[in-house]
Amino acid sequence: MSQPPLMHHQSTISDYANIVDDNSTNKHWSIRQANSRLQAYGLQSALEKDLNRQFGHDEKAIPMSDLSATESLYTSNPFLSGASMIQQPHQAQAHRSLRHKTYGFQDPFAVAPMEAWQEIKDYNLRVNGLPTLDQMMRLHTYSPLTQSNFSSFLKRRNVQQNLNFLMELETHDKLWRAYLQSVDRQNRQRLSRFLESAAEKSSGVLPQNAMAHEGGYLETPDTEDLLSPLPPQPLTPKSPSHLDAYASRTTLNGDKSLNRHDLVQNALRIYRTYCTSVMEAAQPILLPDDHRRALETLIEKYERPEPVVFDSARSHVFEVLNVFYYPLFVEEVLYKNVSRGSSRVAMVLGMLLLILAYSIELSFIFLDSGATTSRLIPIAPFFFGWSFLLTSINDFAWWFGLVSMSEIGFMVYSEIQDVTVKRSHFKRGWLWLAMTIILSAVNTIIFVFIPSHRI
Repeated sequence: MSQPPLMHHQSTISDYANIVDDNSTNKHWSIRQANSRLQAYGLQSALEKDLNRQFGHDEKAIPMSDLSATESLYTSNPFLSGASMIQQPHQAQAHRSLRHKTYGFQDPFAVAPMEAWQEIKDYNLRVNGLPTLDQMMRLHTYSPLTQSNFSSFLKRRNVQQNLNFLMELETHDKLWRAYLQSVDRQNRQRLSRFLESAAEKSSGVLPQNAMAHEGGYLETPDTEDLLSPLPPQPLTPKSPSHLDAYASRTTLNGDKSLNRHDLVQNALRIYRTYCTSVMEAAQPILLPDDHRRALETLIEKYERPEPVVFDSARSHVFEVLNVFYYPLFVEEVLYKNVSRGSSRVAMVLGMLLLILAYSIELSFIFLDSGATTSRLIPIAPFFFGWSFLLTSINDFAWWFGLVSMSEIGFMVYSEIQDVTVKRSHFKRGWLWLAMTIILSAVNTIIFVFIPSHRI
């Protein structure tokens, strides 16, 4: 059976699908197998790999340049603007042995490792029913995967200023949108007044002091200042005593409306609080030097309050949280349900109860008192002792896991509402309960069979 020719004209996916169907009797493969690898390799490389498997003895690579990629790769950072950094590499050389072909696929970690790692991590979170960092910040998520718990987690590591910076920028975005709406509303009001005055002119009802212009156009005092620029308003000087007044909604004339001066002051407050040098900022965040210089030029020198000015800094801080801290937070939520303070208290209680249990068993042995069955009495302190000791080691209490409770702070408890976290804690609760019962039973049985020896 001769091979169907592979033409160099414009090809489509249906053409390759027809080739697959015509030759499916020889080898078992299908387009579904290619689509199943869409997440890992992409549609182009999957189709090319399957086609080269069918025509394996051909030394020519199948021309895939006619298939244009229409799917844009997903990036987990919502603040990255422009095209994704993970781009499809150039095709491999056409004449190369099949044993050394890469099928047009290049490892995305070699092109953009940070974005590729975030994409894989967020994909795993979505597959397991857990929210990503972007979803947790923008949507209503269930306890304990909430923004407040994430803020407490960052506060324990003294890096909560990164999340505060992102929230400040969200507020600044809302203020900017409100300012644009206010400007649009003022423009529409001024245009409405202008049209009303024009209608009065056309009807012949004119004030006595109206001045005539060429072409019959008349200007009245109520329309003379419609296109006049607003007087400039001075900025607050760069002084620490004025930091609280940067986001003031009241202008110098007592007007309560939001204006550009307020936006500039709020941008200055955010910059001087988070983005200046470590010695000057109240809550410094880690930013590259080029980001700091760009922010200083745009905000301090040119007084630009647009939210796009902070885009590079916002993207950098989001990547830091998403790569380093959010995975630790998710791991802590899934595998821990007690605080550090309660874990230390549980360790002390566990040690005391185990000492009590071993003391009772040894007293039965060396004092030769009581029957053999009386040595089963310490099984209760053994059980609770091992329960507390294992809780201190793993930071997980099996009784909290069974009742779907979690300790978000010392003696501060919260009900678990997220289904995935609740299922994970329930399984781990039964696992550690079984482990505790086994340890208690083994300790008790060992002492039961030890013969008595009175001292």
